[in-house]
Amino acid sequence: MVVLIIGDVLRVSVSDENPVFPTQREDPDPYAVTGRGLHLVRSLTHRFGTEPRKTGKSVWFELDAAA
Repeated sequence: MVVLIIGDVLRVSVSDENPVFPTQREDPDPYAVTGRGLHLVRSLTHRFGTEPRKTGKSVWFELDAAA
């Protein structure tokens, strides 16, 4: 995990060796134990995304650090 403050932006990034990018489920089952991660990230952050790496991917989100 990498945590950076760049100006007024807090950026958190995690990486793994799995090259498959996460996908947001349209309508997650309310009783399922998985499937809500990107919905939570989208609702709590200002920006988020994924980036390919040599081996795997990096998933990141940003928050307004001034708030």
